[in-house]
Amino acid sequence: MKMRNDASRGIIAYIALGSNLGERLGQMQSALDRLARDSVRILQVSPVYENRAVGMGEAEPFLNAIAEVETSLTPLDLLDCCLAIEAQLGRVRTGAWTPRTIDLDIIAYGNEIVEQERLHLPHPRIAERDFVVHPLHALAPDLCIRGQSVADLAAALTIDGLMLSTLELQLPSEH
Repeated sequence: MKMRNDASRGIIAYIALGSNLGERLGQMQSALDRLARDSVRILQVSPVYENRAVGMGEAEPFLNAIAEVETSLTPLDLLDCCLAIEAQLGRVRTGAWTPRTIDLDIIAYGNEIVEQERLHLPHPRIAERDFVVHPLHALAPDLCIRGQSVADLAAALTIDGLMLSTLELQLPSEH
């Protein structure tokens, strides 16, 4: 786990990164680097996990990680930032359950509950996704999501093909 200690004041949010097309780790690193701008600071990055591509037939496995960020952006502005980065990195949205060059999902934004057409926070399917819960557990086991700690969510999940990878993402200033 990579951590930075020079945080200023802002909202702490968690963003899931995933990729199963092309140079997976490189695309995740590029997304992380692009997230790191004046209004988004990367504070920590979880270990990288590898997971089978559920519901995608013979697709390549996903690499997954979580970034803890500090931001002055609103939740919708942060979503727009993530969507712009996905587009810059060649993601073509062809529907759910399809392979992707990069996937950026806001998992939580402070303690805020957001229920809008474009964004639901905390992410409504966290508790079902070992590839989100376990990397998040490495960063914030005491974080409360919909009344449960991430540690409790991790303990309740059956691991289904998720493996800790030896690959690592770097904080943007470290490479």
